Amino acid sequence: MATIITVHGTFAHMGGVPSAEAAPGAEAQWWQRGSAAEADLKAMVEGEDGSVKFAPFIWNGDNSELERRKAGRALLKRMRSLEKDGEPYCLIGHSHGGSVVSSALLEAAARQEPLSGLKRWITVGTPFVSLRKERSLFLRLTLLQKAIFVASLMLLLMYAAFIGGELVSGNGKFDSQNWLARLGIYTVLMSLPFVIFYTVFNVIDGRKLYFYKPATIRSARAQFGPRWLGLWHEDDEAVSGLGSIGKIKMQIFHSTFAVPFFSIVAVFLLPLLYLFLLLSPGAMVGIAEVMRDRVYQISDYEASELRVTAARQEVRKLRRSLREARQEFETAESDGNVAQRLDAKSKVESLQARLKEARDTMHSENPNLVPVERAIRFMNRFVERDGVRCEGGTLCGGGRDIALNTKLLFHLVTDEASSLVFDDDLWQGRAGLLVRLLLPIFLVPIVFGLIAVALVYLVQGIALALSGLLATVLDRLTWFEIKRSALGNDTETEVALTAAPRPFWLEGSPLPLPLPMELGESITGYSNDVAAQSLGKFRNAIGELAFSDGMENKQQSVLSYLTWRELIHSSYFEVPQFRWLLAEAIGSAEGFRRTQGPDGDGRIEKAVAWLNAVSVKA
Repeated sequence: MATIITVHGTFAHMGGVPSAEAAPGAEAQWWQRGSAAEADLKAMVEGEDGSVKFAPFIWNGDNSELERRKAGRALLKRMRSLEKDGEPYCLIGHSHGGSVVSSALLEAAARQEPLSGLKRWITVGTPFVSLRKERSLFLRLTLLQKAIFVASLMLLLMYAAFIGGELVSGNGKFDSQNWLARLGIYTVLMSLPFVIFYTVFNVIDGRKLYFYKPATIRSARAQFGPRWLGLWHEDDEAVSGLGSIGKIKMQIFHSTFAVPFFSIVAVFLLPLLYLFLLLSPGAMVGIAEVMRDRVYQISDYEASELRVTAARQEVRKLRRSLREARQEFETAESDGNVAQRLDAKSKVESLQARLKEARDTMHSENPNLVPVERAIRFMNRFVERDGVRCEGGTLCGGGRDIALNTKLLFHLVTDEASSLVFDDDLWQGRAGLLVRLLLPIFLVPIVFGLIAVALVYLVQGIALALSGLLATVLDRLTWFEIKRSALGNDTETEVALTAAPRPFWLEGSPLPLPLPMELGESITGYSNDVAAQSLGKFRNAIGELAFSDGMENKQQSVLSYLTWRELIHSSYFEVPQFRWLLAEAIGSAEGFRRTQGPDGDGRIEKAVAWLNAVSVKA
């Protein structure tokens, strides 16, 4: 048993239900059971061990790149079942049915499946769409992914602005090697959300666009290129028309044409909002006053400021003394006598006890130590300069000091973001420092990501309403959109370029020649005869068209007088001579053979000559 799988093209069903059988009372199409193509192929071809099976493959036939790839996955599943049975098979794809076959073979190559049972795959009048993926990863992301990606950059962006503000203000910290080392560590940590999201999206992108990988293309070309036979008429409307689609410019209106434009604005709203606040003195002063009065409640803690400051200075003084005493003890341990070591050890122990006592006293006398110190820190940073309150007791510089504004906004998403989640006790000591450092790295991107998603949906709703109004007066579609629509490119990550009678992954290989003149003229003549008959019917129906109600009824009336064989693109399989060529192409493949029937009209001889002609590549 050998199998011939037929794959129909775009719009083959023409509004009917996809089926391998013709509808009752309707003529079977070439790819359906009971068609003239099936009868001729079964009569002229058989498997090496006997009969041949005619197996139509059904897909929805939409002019959609995504649907063609989906159909390709389903076709590959059908091919795998034949591979398990060890059965030789051949594929015939017409129009974009050939694109479905190409998609299936690319996936097989990516999965390293040789498909040894596939003896030949034949495409008929297939305008293979050439696409390229968007050049940058950002453009290949979906709208929501773009929003999350930009949100992941917010922490790094704000940190960069903060560092820029420090540089502009001439802060002397950058002269310290210790500060520069910490700066490097902070930079790495602040970059983590961006690096993580970039890595994840890059992996997803690679899996989704596997067919662009050079290894996949090389594998497909080596395994399946020699088994391909491309048949096409030089006047095929689809091949020539889509091949020159880039030269055509049209005007098409759609109610949702502006939605993508407005929606992309939502992706950048967060950084734009940040820049707006940064450059708005009134907004920055307002933020500072809210922080001063409602968050830190500075007026309530002013009475405790001197006591807390003195206690903290005493603790710091004892800590410095303890460090010096420990250094003396280490020196005595290596160079001193017993008495010096004992004196040094006693001094260290005494200072440790005093430091612990000072800390305990500081916390017992100041139960609100953490909020007071946070208020003092806020005042020193933003409300005072050199220990003197700024004018009006508000934000220094009146919101016009860009460097100070960056510090304030960065303070909000680090210190304040952390304080909203954790208890004040966690801010004490090294644990508090660690919390202040690590928490924003995880918390801020999550919050910004949720805000970004909400903004995307909000803007999309507004854009939908605006686009409906603008569609009546604006012509947005350009030649790029025309090409994208005609080629069926509905992906968000790729750009449609053109169409050619050869798969893009076989570029660099010889281009198949069009059908020989004798055979091509037979197809052209058949198409012309059908067109003449349809024109006569159309003339007789002009009155009916004139009085039909509505544009939709007029379109249906026109379609009812067309068979679509008026086009060369749809006439290949209706010409017996072309079916001879198909039979010869399949019968000469491994696992198949031609039947030994009468050849009074020389059909076998002609078919062999035609096959040899199209097998010679340009």
